[in-house]
Amino acid sequence: MKKILILFFIVTSLTMADYLDTWDELLQKYASAGEKDGVTLVVVDYRGLKQDLKFEKLLKEVRVVEIKKIEGDELKAFWINTYNIGAVKMIVDNYPIDGIKDAGSVFKSVWNKEIIEVGDKIYSLGEIENKILRRTGDELIHFAIVCASVSCPDLKMSGYRGEELDRQLLEQKLKFMEEKNKGIYREGDIVYLSKIFKWYKEDFGNIREYLGISEDKKIKYLDYNWGLNGLNL
Repeated sequence: MKKILILFFIVTSLTMADYLDTWDELLQKYASAGEKDGVTLVVVDYRGLKQDLKFEKLLKEVRVVEIKKIEGDELKAFWINTYNIGAVKMIVDNYPIDGIKDAGSVFKSVWNKEIIEVGDKIYSLGEIENKILRRTGDELIHFAIVCASVSCPDLKMSGYRGEELDRQLLEQKLKFMEEKNKGIYREGDIVYLSKIFKWYKEDFGNIREYLGISEDKKIKYLDYNWGLNGLNL
């Protein structure tokens, strides 16, 4: 019995390693530092990715991960990666496209479209975000999941891993907040913030306390640029 359990956990670990290794390889090949509309960001070569058979391999590896057998930070990291892979897939499936919202329709927003399969279920981006990740109570997930747009947090150029997750999330938060015209910046008595802090204010709590903004400062929210974070557009 003990041998069976050990074998089971080895197989599960290998499955996790498979998808993470493939995701890392694709990110290193198709994601790079760039600039669009005056914003420094990570851009993605969706055209190249669409033609790479390893992306289909990645989707198959994600599908067979046994999520019932992982927990804690490892599970959270898996769902962050899966959300990001799903967002990339949404673009790849509809490429060329000006922005992720264009993949939706009048009848169903892009966030409610089923896009990525795990086990025997196909998940939408909205379901992963609102019914899984936000329920962890960790507001830092908002700096890690991406919407393939200029104003969203950057796609990290390596996968999230359970044993490194706390550090990775804090790094993403700091990186996002330091990006002028995207995260947060001060100009005189005005503090400009990403609309992410407005849309998910219930997750961040008192935004002035969270970001250390004094009461004598006025808060304004930046326009959100939904343009694609694509290399070739």
